[in-house]
Amino acid sequence: MKWYDIFASIYDQIISKTYLPYRQVAIEALLLRPGLTVLDIGCGTGLNFGIIMSVIGTQGTLIGIDSSAKMLGKAQKRINGQRWENVHLLQLDVRKLTCKDLEILTNRNILIDRIICTLGLTVFPSWQDVFARTYNLLKKDGRYSIMDIFNDKHTIRTKIISILAKANNSRRFWEPLEKECEDYWEERYSVLHGDTVIVASGTKS
Repeated sequence: MKWYDIFASIYDQIISKTYLPYRQVAIEALLLRPGLTVLDIGCGTGLNFGIIMSVIGTQGTLIGIDSSAKMLGKAQKRINGQRWENVHLLQLDVRKLTCKDLEILTNRNILIDRIICTLGLTVFPSWQDVFARTYNLLKKDGRYSIMDIFNDKHTIRTKIISILAKANNSRRFWEPLEKECEDYWEERYSVLHGDTVIVASGTKS
């Protein structure tokens, strides 16, 4: 993930406007309410934070996890600018995340009500392990929401994306969630260059 340390300075300019509508759909699918605890995995520069915080408010807790120090540095500036005191950041390989890590970070016993991952499961190494690890941390009746890009065609463009963003857009990242949740829901949006943005969510039974 060292590449994202380099990419951090221009990430928001490249990504924010293009995928904002889909982030909003993914966050709405969490069915947030004031006071909930939300885990944002692969949170990057914190582009999801404002929308989440506008709903969970000062009574809630937001935890952002990322392995890139520079991306988290940008996220911390966002937190400082908004004076959010209930947003916590953790630099960690998500595959190693434990409930104990979250309790040490927040200094309290913790239950995860909601998990969101936007543009992460196509990037994480061993992405199935990331999903399994985080899904296990989600409390019963908690909701999990994903937004990412799918394109199973092997073209020059997908190769370039693989090199520049370190992403594998051919991953069927929604399938583990679909298998786990009886109320699984998804929306698909056709975008440029044959890409499909998929937003998927479900409740842990």
